[in-house]
Amino acid sequence: MEDSTFIELVEKIEKVFSISLPYENKKGRFIAEGDTGTFVVILVDKIDELSDRLCDKHYTLEIRINEDKMFNYERYEADVITKLKNYDIRWKYGIWSKTKVNEEYRKIHPKFQVPPKKGYSTKDETA
Repeated sequence: MEDSTFIELVEKIEKVFSISLPYENKKGRFIAEGDTGTFVVILVDKIDELSDRLCDKHYTLEIRINEDKMFNYERYEADVITKLKNYDIRWKYGIWSKTKVNEEYRKIHPKFQVPPKKGYSTKDETA
């Protein structure tokens, strides 16, 4: 996700979901978390202060649909994709976790392409 600092990305995601995302350092990594009533939104920094070896290449955005909304996940998937698109949040793919034991994980991709920002590589290295 994005070529921004963690704080800049927190501010963008707050606008996307119209929520406050307070963040704190949890075991060396900044984590921001908020709840929209429909989604729990968690943003994890790619930098780990404990060790360079623990750092990730990309930020992680975790979105959980509150349980009472799960029966219609396709609607919420489309809503999240639209929200990210409307705020020009660049991402490479998402993974839906299983809701039943016999299901497979499902990988989803953006249904749009945001042109790269001026001065940024056109190589798709976002997550």
